[in-house]
Amino acid sequence: MSVIGSNILAGASGQGGDYTIDESLRFNASQSSYLSWTPASAGNRKTWTWSAWVKRGNVSGSDNIVFQAGSGTPWFICGFGANVPNSFFVSFLAGSAGVNFYTAALFRDPSAWYHIVLAVDTTQATSTNRVKIYVNGTQATTTQNNAVSLNYDTQVNNTQAHYIGRNQASNSYFDGY
Repeated sequence: MSVIGSNILAGASGQGGDYTIDESLRFNASQSSYLSWTPASAGNRKTWTWSAWVKRGNVSGSDNIVFQAGSGTPWFICGFGANVPNSFFVSFLAGSAGVNFYTAALFRDPSAWYHIVLAVDTTQATSTNRVKIYVNGTQATTTQNNAVSLNYDTQVNNTQAHYIGRNQASNSYFDGY
């Protein structure tokens, strides 16, 4: 049986003992661990999906950014914490107004693996369908402060730096896997 085929082995159930998942990465905030990549050419910035298995190491951090695209203004970031501690959030600077989504569910278990999927499609006519967050296969209930504009070009797949494990603006780092 594969690790991905079993929620208990993959840790999605929050159970299981110590084990290693091959090819996983450990980001240690105190060591400023992160990955970066700058695309050579822009791709589709309106419709894209981001998916990752994430396990938090430090649940007390105030700004635990998992992914960031854009290193200035505008930007796209997602992670845990920020204004609603232990929620998963997505934040865009879309035009002159920031757009923030926060999950109703809180993620406080440092022993659990979470499969997080962001489905972004700014071409959707209905504003509530433009950004969807899924956790462990279920669409998350979210609150948001503004809507992402129709046909908005996000910073994801743009020719600016993309980071995993770092918030470049505040120079803070993700702690976890």
